[in-house]
Amino acid sequence: MVLEQAPTAHLLGAFSALGSAFFWALAAILFRRVGDHVPAAGLNYSKGIIAFICLGALLLVTETTVVDSQSLLYLAVSGLIGICLGDSLYFVTLVRLGPRLTLLLGSLIPVVAGLVAVFGLQEHINPLSATGLGMTIIGVAYVLWEKAPHVDRQAQSLRWLSGVMLGLLFVCSEAAGIIFTKIGVQEMPSLQATFIRQTIAIMGLTFWGLASSALVGWVQPLQERRIRRRVIIAAIVGAFLGTWLSVLALKSTYTSVAAALNSTSPLFVLPLAAYIMREKISRRAILGTAMSVLGIAVYFFTLP
Repeated sequence: MVLEQAPTAHLLGAFSALGSAFFWALAAILFRRVGDHVPAAGLNYSKGIIAFICLGALLLVTETTVVDSQSLLYLAVSGLIGICLGDSLYFVTLVRLGPRLTLLLGSLIPVVAGLVAVFGLQEHINPLSATGLGMTIIGVAYVLWEKAPHVDRQAQSLRWLSGVMLGLLFVCSEAAGIIFTKIGVQEMPSLQATFIRQTIAIMGLTFWGLASSALVGWVQPLQERRIRRRVIIAAIVGAFLGTWLSVLALKSTYTSVAAALNSTSPLFVLPLAAYIMREKISRRAILGTAMSVLGIAVYFFTLP
């Protein structure tokens, strides 16, 4: 499946993807500040409910279209894999590794999505684009190696390793969600597609919470006003604005371009983490992040 769209549509997709990257970088920091108080599935469920309300309100005053069964199926699978599963894994990784490393791992999403798009959507990748993907992988590995704890601290080492493994599962889930969204969004407005994905994801999370008798425990921490306020703000920034813009990008431009630009969040999160969380950013972190983002840029500008 190859898009044949005007240059202005691709430009809209590029700016939408960059906007999504910024909002998710900001949301990652905001979510991390409450991650020790609310379970990962609870954060995912709460931000999904808030995004559902915001999207539903907008849909009341915007144009919608009839959804065919095939598009609905693809968006439903995308919502279950990309949001229900992928975002839950994202929040677990966020708590264990922090915003910078979690979003840096997210840079690998276009690597997976791009390769799947080549074989599944008949998009093309040339040797220079493949080099860019390789640079991204090297940049991520370079930073992760610095942050790996010494082996004599077993508990910290296991926490770091489990965070990386869960982060890789998060990457694969999000990449799969991108592919299914790409296929399902073509015949409808991006806002409507985002709403459908969120609705299906909430249904999946509700079933999961009820089946495991954990739903009450997920939302109980939100009774505290301070936590509830922070979750609401983070959800509007990330789950509403960030997700909507990412779907708009997927609708307007190539899968590989949208995924690549949407993965520039690590570039945005460096100054945000330094300013908001007062984190000390090492030269190695800056260099590795720059390499991964440069790899994404090489990938983007050398696409056929």
